[in-house]
Amino acid sequence: MVTKYKPKNLSVIFRKLERENARAVISVAASLIEYALEQVIMTRLRKPRDDSEQKELFNENGILGTFSEKISAAYFLKIIGPKARRELDLIRRIRNQAAHDMNPISFDRTEEIAARCRELSFGSEAVANGIVPSKPRHKFLAITRFFAANLLMRSGDNTAEIPQAFGQLAPSLDN
Repeated sequence: MVTKYKPKNLSVIFRKLERENARAVISVAASLIEYALEQVIMTRLRKPRDDSEQKELFNENGILGTFSEKISAAYFLKIIGPKARRELDLIRRIRNQAAHDMNPISFDRTEEIAARCRELSFGSEAVANGIVPSKPRHKFLAITRFFAANLLMRSGDNTAEIPQAFGQLAPSLDN
Protein backbone atom coordinates (compact mmCIF):
# COMPACT_ATOMS: atom_id res chain seq x y z
CA MET A 1 0.00 0.00 0.00
CA VAL A 2 1.20 3.50 -0.85
CA THR A 3 1.77 5.82 2.10
CA LYS A 4 -0.36 8.96 1.99
CA TYR A 5 1.28 12.21 3.01
CA LYS A 6 -0.38 15.44 4.02
CA PRO A 7 1.15 18.72 2.78
CA LYS A 8 2.34 20.86 5.67
CA ASN A 9 2.92 24.21 3.97
CA LEU A 10 1.92 24.82 0.36
CA SER A 11 3.96 28.02 0.08
CA VAL A 12 7.16 26.21 1.02
CA ILE A 13 6.39 23.26 -1.23
CA PHE A 14 5.75 25.43 -4.30
CA ARG A 15 8.74 27.67 -3.56
CA LYS A 16 11.01 24.60 -3.43
CA LEU A 17 9.46 23.18 -6.61
CA GLU A 18 10.70 26.20 -8.55
CA ARG A 19 14.22 24.76 -8.23
CA GLU A 20 13.47 21.07 -8.77
CA ASN A 21 13.83 19.01 -11.94
CA ALA A 22 10.82 18.58 -14.24
CA ARG A 23 9.95 15.06 -13.07
CA ALA A 24 9.89 16.15 -9.41
CA VAL A 25 7.85 19.27 -10.19
CA ILE A 26 5.25 17.28 -12.10
CA SER A 27 5.07 14.47 -9.57
CA VAL A 28 4.76 16.66 -6.47
CA ALA A 29 2.37 19.20 -8.00
CA ALA A 30 0.06 16.46 -9.31
CA SER A 31 0.22 14.72 -5.92
CA LEU A 32 -0.88 17.95 -4.24
CA ILE A 33 -3.86 18.19 -6.58
CA GLU A 34 -4.73 14.54 -6.03
CA TYR A 35 -4.57 15.09 -2.25
CA ALA A 36 -6.78 18.19 -2.59
CA LEU A 37 -9.31 16.23 -4.67
CA GLU A 38 -9.49 13.59 -1.93
CA GLN A 39 -10.10 16.27 0.68
CA VAL A 40 -12.87 18.01 -1.23
CA ILE A 41 -14.53 14.73 -2.26
CA MET A 42 -14.59 13.67 1.41
CA THR A 43 -16.71 16.74 2.22
CA ARG A 44 -19.46 15.31 0.00
CA LEU A 45 -19.36 11.70 1.20
CA ARG A 46 -20.33 9.79 4.30
CA LYS A 47 -17.49 9.91 6.83
CA PRO A 48 -15.69 6.55 6.92
CA ARG A 49 -16.17 4.77 10.26
CA ASP A 50 -12.60 3.52 10.42
CA ASP A 51 -9.32 3.10 8.51
CA SER A 52 -10.71 0.09 6.69
CA GLU A 53 -13.52 2.15 5.17
CA GLN A 54 -11.10 5.00 4.41
CA LYS A 55 -8.87 2.55 2.54
CA GLU A 56 -11.91 1.24 0.67
CA LEU A 57 -12.29 4.70 -0.80
CA PHE A 58 -8.83 6.01 -1.56
CA ASN A 59 -6.22 3.26 -1.49
CA GLU A 60 -4.67 2.23 -4.79
CA ASN A 61 -7.31 -0.49 -5.29
CA GLY A 62 -10.15 1.49 -3.73
CA ILE A 63 -13.27 2.91 -5.31
CA LEU A 64 -11.47 6.24 -5.90
CA GLY A 65 -7.93 4.92 -6.03
CA THR A 66 -6.67 6.63 -9.16
CA PHE A 67 -6.18 10.26 -10.07
CA SER A 68 -8.57 9.74 -13.00
CA GLU A 69 -11.29 8.33 -10.74
CA LYS A 70 -10.93 11.27 -8.35
CA ILE A 71 -11.24 13.76 -11.20
CA SER A 72 -14.37 11.99 -12.47
CA ALA A 73 -15.87 11.84 -8.97
CA ALA A 74 -15.23 15.55 -8.43
CA TYR A 75 -16.96 16.30 -11.72
CA PHE A 76 -20.00 14.12 -11.06
CA LEU A 77 -20.29 15.42 -7.48
CA LYS A 78 -20.42 18.95 -8.99
CA ILE A 79 -17.20 19.99 -7.25
CA ILE A 80 -15.66 20.97 -10.58
CA GLY A 81 -17.12 21.80 -13.97
CA PRO A 82 -16.22 20.51 -17.44
CA LYS A 83 -13.40 23.02 -18.07
CA ALA A 84 -11.75 22.24 -14.74
CA ARG A 85 -12.15 18.52 -15.47
CA ARG A 86 -10.38 18.93 -18.83
CA GLU A 87 -7.51 20.84 -17.22
CA LEU A 88 -7.12 18.27 -14.44
CA ASP A 89 -7.06 15.51 -17.05
CA LEU A 90 -4.26 17.37 -18.86
CA ILE A 91 -2.30 17.58 -15.59
CA ARG A 92 -2.94 13.87 -14.99
CA ARG A 93 -1.68 13.01 -18.47
CA ILE A 94 1.46 15.13 -17.92
CA ARG A 95 2.00 13.34 -14.59
CA ASN A 96 1.55 9.91 -16.20
CA GLN A 97 4.07 10.67 -18.91
CA ALA A 98 6.60 11.94 -16.37
CA ALA A 99 6.08 8.84 -14.25
CA HIS A 100 6.35 6.31 -17.06
CA ASP A 101 8.78 7.83 -19.57
CA MET A 102 12.19 6.50 -18.59
CA ASN A 103 13.96 9.02 -20.80
CA PRO A 104 15.02 12.40 -19.49
CA ILE A 105 12.07 14.78 -19.53
CA SER A 106 11.82 18.52 -19.75
CA PHE A 107 9.01 21.04 -19.85
CA ASP A 108 10.55 22.56 -22.98
CA ARG A 109 12.23 19.69 -24.81
CA THR A 110 9.68 16.88 -24.23
CA GLU A 111 7.16 17.89 -26.88
CA GLU A 112 4.15 16.02 -25.43
CA ILE A 113 4.63 17.68 -22.04
CA ALA A 114 5.24 21.11 -23.58
CA ALA A 115 2.13 20.75 -25.80
CA ARG A 116 -0.09 19.76 -22.88
CA CYS A 117 1.27 22.65 -20.80
CA ARG A 118 0.44 25.03 -23.67
CA GLU A 119 -3.16 23.74 -23.53
CA LEU A 120 -3.51 24.61 -19.83
CA SER A 121 -5.42 27.83 -19.32
CA PHE A 122 -7.95 27.42 -16.52
CA GLY A 123 -7.86 29.97 -13.74
CA SER A 124 -5.90 32.48 -15.78
CA GLU A 125 -8.05 35.28 -14.34
CA ALA A 126 -6.68 34.45 -10.89
CA VAL A 127 -3.07 33.73 -11.80
CA ALA A 128 -0.62 36.64 -11.71
CA ASN A 129 -3.26 39.31 -12.39
CA GLY A 130 -4.66 37.43 -15.35
CA ILE A 131 -1.33 36.77 -17.01
CA VAL A 132 -0.50 33.09 -17.15
CA PRO A 133 3.23 32.55 -17.64
CA SER A 134 4.11 31.48 -21.17
CA LYS A 135 6.97 29.09 -20.36
CA PRO A 136 5.58 25.56 -19.90
CA ARG A 137 7.28 24.98 -16.53
CA HIS A 138 6.04 28.24 -15.00
CA LYS A 139 2.59 27.80 -16.51
CA PHE A 140 2.33 24.27 -15.09
CA LEU A 141 3.40 25.48 -11.64
CA ALA A 142 1.00 28.45 -11.66
CA ILE A 143 -1.99 26.40 -12.72
CA THR A 144 -1.29 23.45 -10.43
CA ARG A 145 -0.88 25.90 -7.54
CA PHE A 146 -4.22 27.46 -8.50
CA PHE A 147 -5.97 24.07 -8.48
CA ALA A 148 -4.38 22.80 -5.27
CA ALA A 149 -5.23 26.01 -3.39
CA ASN A 150 -8.77 26.30 -4.67
CA LEU A 151 -9.66 22.66 -4.16
CA LEU A 152 -8.31 22.80 -0.62
CA MET A 153 -10.22 26.01 0.06
CA ARG A 154 -13.36 24.39 -1.27
CA SER A 155 -12.79 21.45 1.09
CA GLY A 156 -12.51 23.76 4.09
CA ASP A 157 -9.03 22.46 4.93
CA ASN A 158 -7.75 25.16 7.25
CA THR A 159 -4.50 23.42 8.11
CA ALA A 160 -2.77 24.01 4.76
CA GLU A 161 -2.10 27.72 5.35
CA ILE A 162 -4.05 28.61 2.23
CA PRO A 163 -4.93 32.23 3.09
CA GLN A 164 -1.28 33.12 3.63
CA ALA A 165 -0.08 31.20 0.60
CA PHE A 166 -2.70 32.30 -1.86
CA GLY A 167 -4.00 35.68 -0.76
CA GLN A 168 -7.47 34.27 -0.15
CA LEU A 169 -8.20 33.73 -3.83
CA ALA A 170 -11.19 31.44 -4.21
CA PRO A 171 -12.31 31.55 -7.83
CA SER A 172 -15.02 29.16 -8.89
CA LEU A 173 -14.05 25.76 -10.17
CA ASP A 174 -17.56 25.26 -11.52
CA ASN A 175 -16.67 26.15 -15.12
